Formats: sequence, structure tokens, C-alpha cells
Amino acid sequence: MQPDRAPPVPRRRTREVRVGSLILGGEAPVRIQTMWKSPLADRLGDIPLEIERLKALGCELLRFAVPDLASAERLEVVSRTSVLPLVADIHFDPDIALRCLDFVEKIRLNPGNITSTRRKREVLAKAADRGVPIRIGINAGSLPHDLRRIEDRAEAMVVAAERELDLFERHSFSSVVVSLKASDIDSTVRANELFAERYDHPLHLGLTEAGPIIPGLVKSSAALIPLLRRGIGETVRVSLSAPCAEELAAAREILRASGRSRGGVEIISCPRCGRAGFDTHRFLEENREWLATIGSDVSIAIMGCEVNGPGEAKHADVGITGAGGKAIVFRNGKIVARVPVSEGGDLLRSEVEKLCNE
Repeated sequence: MQPDRAPPVPRRRTREVRVGSLILGGEAPVRIQTMWKSPLADRLGDIPLEIERLKALGCELLRFAVPDLASAERLEVVSRTSVLPLVADIHFDPDIALRCLDFVEKIRLNPGNITSTRRKREVLAKAADRGVPIRIGINAGSLPHDLRRIEDRAEAMVVAAERELDLFERHSFSSVVVSLKASDIDSTVRANELFAERYDHPLHLGLTEAGPIIPGLVKSSAALIPLLRRGIGETVRVSLSAPCAEELAAAREILRASGRSRGGVEIISCPRCGRAGFDTHRFLEENREWLATIGSDVSIAIMGCEVNGPGEAKHADVGITGAGGKAIVFRNGKIVARVPVSEGGDLLRSEVEKLCNE
């Protein structure tokens, strides 16, 4: 009994790019990625388990900042046990890119701060030899100096990408993903629209420095949903000043809202008020990670009182609401049980797990 969903969005036709075992573009779904939040020197032994957790939360591609060769050596250690394809984020020093090409599945280069064409050719040659794709990562804040004079930032970003593509094509390197990011919505949307009209390379979508979780999510949604609804975008990252898990949750919801979702759990929950007989806030906080790891296509209603609760809960696959001092649990529109409020959460989890295992 899933709620109505947006119809499938026509896809922009793009090339396929292989990142390890992962396909970007072509007929592949939109891929979700995030970026590691701390220096590679921190908690190195804990990283493998954390990567497994991020995968369970929906991450498909994980990027690491690699500011120096020491970090590259540490990333190689991480790569030996990683359950996700890894991306090395390289700025300024081509030697770091060359080292990372020994073990990562993808690298990201910023043309605005690697200026030597000769050194770029070295990176392209090794990437081609290793079968590793490159993301041309254009940021409005770090454009090549001569392009910073162009008033139309969106056009300047596209020109920066075109220069790199020309270099890549002259060296017969076609395994390319492109990103065009700014910190403002309009420049980001227009740059990606312009690029999508001219080229068939897969696009990585996102805003730079989107901000804390609430303003960052609002800005990212305003920028990415219109693009995704037009079939533009093959992989996304929601860049928040927040933990990776929040970025992944935001990306999933943006894909769902844009009609580009691949299913998964849908939460319908009330904001809670003075009538609440079931504490929706507490339940959602205590079960946030469990809910995020549900991979089945299922809707769950978490409601607080008898006003809208029973109706909404009945229309979800599984639901709970408070009413008359009890927690009422529904499944497929029928009451499973009325139990003490303290037992409602456990019963709801049990019913969801049964449904997902059927």
C-alpha cells in the first residue's frame, strides 16, 4: 500500500563510466556518495568498520581528501579492506594523483589548481593504463584565473570544463565524469543545464559549502531536484556541515522527491503536538540508523494521536499511532494490536522486519 509516487523521470542519455565494479551513467541508477570528514591520520584502524556502516546507510562511492603523499599512503591501507569504491580528491600536486592511481577506483582533479598541462598528461596516461576514471571537478570558487573575469559564473564553469575535456579528448581519454558546483543555487543549476545540453558525459551533482544541515538541505534540494527531474545527474553528494550519515539520508530523500529514487523506506511522521499519545520524536531519534538501513520498498507511518494518526497509519505498509492511552500498530491497513505505549516501538519494528523478510 505504498503512497502515490512521482512517475519515472526520462533519463538524459549519457556515456557509461565504470568505477571499480560500479557503473555511472547509461542505464544505471543515480549513485549516492559522500566524503570522509576527517584527516586520514585520525582513527585509521576504525575506518574499515565505518565504511561498512556507510555502505549499509546507502553510500555507493566514498571520497577522501588526499592533501599530501603521507595521506595517500594511508589511503592505500584503507583501500585494501574497503567494501566501497574509493575516490581520491586531489588538489595542486599531480604526484599525489599519480600515487593514488596505484590503488583507488577514481580520482577527482580540480583544473583551477593543477595548471601544468605536461603534468596533467602524465596523470591521464597512468589513469588510462590503470583503467581509472577521472572526475573533472569544476568549482566556481577556484576557477582558472582568466575565467574569473567572466560575469556569468555558470558559463565560466562550463568553459573551464570544456578546456579540460578538450585536453582529455586529444589524449583519447574518455572515462570522464564532470561536476560543476557553486555555493549558490542559480549558478549550479544553470551550469549543469548548459553542460547537459552540449555533452553526454555523466554529471556529478552537488553544491559546494551548502551549509549546516537545515539550510544546506534546503539549498541542495532547491538546486538538485529541478536538475534530477529533468533527468540530469548520474551521481549526487549533498555537501553538509554534518556527519556523512546525514548527507546520505539527505541524498536519498532528494532522489525520492525528484522521482529518481530506487525505492527504500519512506517515513511518514507527524510533527507532534500536545495531543500526542506516542512520542514520535523519541522513536525517530532512537531508531534513525535502523530506519536508514532498511533496503526494502516499504512505507512506515509514525503518528502521535487519534486525529490523523489512524488514517495515515492505515495507508502505510506498517504504521503506529497513539490513541486512548495505547499504541495502535497497523499493517496493510489492519490493526495488528493495541499495546501499552512503552511496547509500541518494539512491535512496530517486529512488523517491519517481518514485512521486509517476506
